[in-house]
Amino acid sequence: MKSSSLHSATSKVSVKRYYASLIVAGLLINNIVSAKANSDNFSIEESTRVAQYAHQIDITLMQENVSIIEQRGNQNQASTFQSRSTSYQSANFSHIYQRGNNNHANITQNNGNNIGVIWQVGNNHNANISQQGNSLSFRADIYQLGFSGDVSISQSGSGQRGVSVQQQNYSGSARPVTIDTY
Repeated sequence: MKSSSLHSATSKVSVKRYYASLIVAGLLINNIVSAKANSDNFSIEESTRVAQYAHQIDITLMQENVSIIEQRGNQNQASTFQSRSTSYQSANFSHIYQRGNNNHANITQNNGNNIGVIWQVGNNHNANISQQGNSLSFRADIYQLGFSGDVSISQSGSGQRGVSVQQQNYSGSARPVTIDTY
């Protein structure tokens, strides 16, 4: 009796592994077909770069820097650079979302507790956030819709600052926006 129950348990595990491998194979085939379909369009060029540094990491406090980059479209570029120099500084958070074509976004954050968000929908947008706090909170948000938006935010010094820019431009003639706080 023991051998049949052992065989039954082993065959159940085998069936589960079989179905799991079928699902994984299906997902891989789907991604390969999708990648092949996209490779026929020679103008697709996406690039991302993420660099994060911490002098001392205290895993128990969950103080790691976090970067999220999401891009949909052609010829979009995004980069983030985040660092904090001491263990008492909180982590930095950056999120870049781009949907459209030929959009460029950059977030640079030094020291801790900085939040930078760039959200761009449309074409030919440029956005830059540069923050250098002293472990007090800095926050910068850029939200652009339409065409050819150009926004730059720079914050330096002690914290508790927030800047938010929302720009909607469907004519293609938006003025550049530059905000510097020190």
